[in-house]
Amino acid sequence: MYISHKANVRGRWALVMAILIAVSTAVLGVKAYAGTRLDLPKLPQQAYDKIPILKEEIKYHWADMPFPSMLGAQVESESCVSIKSKRCWNTRAELKTDREYGFGLGQITITKRFNVFEEVKASDKSLSNWQWDNRFDPRMQLRAIVIKDRNDFNRLRWAATVTDRLAMTFSAYNGGLGGLLKDRTLCSRTAKCDPTRWFGHIELTSLKSKVAVKGYGKSFYEINREYPKLIMDLHPRRAKYVPYMD
Repeated sequence: MYISHKANVRGRWALVMAILIAVSTAVLGVKAYAGTRLDLPKLPQQAYDKIPILKEEIKYHWADMPFPSMLGAQVESESCVSIKSKRCWNTRAELKTDREYGFGLGQITITKRFNVFEEVKASDKSLSNWQWDNRFDPRMQLRAIVIKDRNDFNRLRWAATVTDRLAMTFSAYNGGLGGLLKDRTLCSRTAKCDPTRWFGHIELTSLKSKVAVKGYGKSFYEINREYPKLIMDLHPRRAKYVPYMD
């Protein structure tokens, strides 16, 4: 009985030690993981105070958006000539050409034919009281981006996959939903082109001009087709927003 008791005691101590080692390893693992989180990618300087606002607007207006970091990359695409530019994530960033006026984090555009500011205000009750004199308000600008993307995403239920649907959403933001639907129709009339898919299909068929535009350096076709890629690809633009937003 005495030997059996000693064996039991040794067994219990062995079990306790195993538990302590396992717990210590887990704690160290958590600390190591936390350490990596401290080494976050550097964002454009003016992004830090606006990312929390963008996350709140996504949570409230588009809670099931699968990849919030894409909207961070979208703001960068719209407002940043480079990440060190004063325009980058600047609510007062403005584009003025003979053709159009655009402002803010989402470069909401007004031309002789289209007024996206009035369109987006009419698209959701939470934007209806947004006044022109207050157009540089960061929360309203970010809300407009979220709602405009969400509305187009919801209209594109026929897309084959979520990836195709998001790509079409961003193409529509850049070039208009009407333009996207016209390109889809063209795809449906083109051999071996699947009108439910973007990459390699609608992406390659378009009625948009392929002539470089003065002041842009690229054609509207080129600008529109690279726009979803700049937002969706993990390298180099979107990747830095993933730890902050996804």
